[in-house]
Amino acid sequence: MLTSTTIGVRHKVLLVDDDAVSLELMSLLLAHEGHQVLRANDAGAALKLFTADKAGRPDVLLVDLQMPGISGGQLAESIRAMEDPERRPLLLAMSATEAHRQQLMSFDGFLLKPLALDDLRRALNPTRRNHRPGIRVAHPGSPAKRAAAPAVDAEPLDMAVVDKLLTMMSLPALQQVITAGIGDTRSCIDDLRHQALPWDVTYIRQTAHRIKGAAAMVGATRIAGLAAGLEAGGSKEAATRAILKDLLSACSELERMLLAGKLKKTRAPHHESTDRDNTSNT
Repeated sequence: MLTSTTIGVRHKVLLVDDDAVSLELMSLLLAHEGHQVLRANDAGAALKLFTADKAGRPDVLLVDLQMPGISGGQLAESIRAMEDPERRPLLLAMSATEAHRQQLMSFDGFLLKPLALDDLRRALNPTRRNHRPGIRVAHPGSPAKRAAAPAVDAEPLDMAVVDKLLTMMSLPALQQVITAGIGDTRSCIDDLRHQALPWDVTYIRQTAHRIKGAAAMVGATRIAGLAAGLEAGGSKEAATRAILKDLLSACSELERMLLAGKLKKTRAPHHESTDRDNTSNT
């Protein structure tokens, strides 16, 4: 049973993301914070959910910017057009890549994946009632303080991220999520490797962005770093094929870690005591 670790306003959040791994993990994160979560894997499904129950509509939409078909920005525009400004939900964008201000014109705020918990709390609970946060990156401050792209030569798995996830879900459940993410990454790689020339550079970058976002959410830093390189390039055939080969190797390496039982909580006593303390105070 998940318990909230925060004291603040509880929201009904409509979470919209086309990536199943990111959708699952962010749902757990929001539920762990005590929020009610509705999930949609594209903008069309999100609009149906939003309009289905007028009296019980979500008061927050957390939307991935880069989705195929109707984009996150177009979804936000549609919500703004149909709602009275006084009743409009808080519209938050998210992406694994820094966004341009033009992309965020219909949103109240922006969060960078993987979501930083403190930034998520601040975005969902503005300090002043009826005051919405301005457009900002998830990691405020100077550019030097913003989240850097994952390094290609990083460790296969960031155990600090694993620790955080294991406060919200069991070890077998996390293993299952990571395994599903590896399978999805392999499927994406296979799809890209069999593209006919000339390659669709836009599609390559969109797919790489999807891989990067999901990998970052589970702490698969090496896969995320390689995907970031593919997203930034993607136009040169030889370089792209080399990165795809490296991505397959990184997937195999992560699978070997799972089989060897290296996925485990490294700071269990601290997290468990903190959760008990916070739960007892709520």
